[in-house]
Amino acid sequence: MTKDNYLKALEIISQNHSTEIKINLPSNGFVGDTLGISEFNLTITRCCASVVDHLIKSGYVLSMTKDGLSVDKY
Repeated sequence: MTKDNYLKALEIISQNHSTEIKINLPSNGFVGDTLGISEFNLTITRCCASVVDHLIKSGYVLSMTKDGLSVDKY
């Protein structure tokens, strides 16, 4: 996800005060050299349905992982 997509997703998510997220989780236990610099990820652990709906309508792809709902945009 690009930085602009990441910031837009954060903007959408932050409109609901009850949403809980994890920011820039390591991938397979590895942080890497670019995580948080040119590579970004968001994982939702708790939210209401309107957040999911707004993300999908804005072109984001959501997928369930062991850590929560992963947000991405291709």
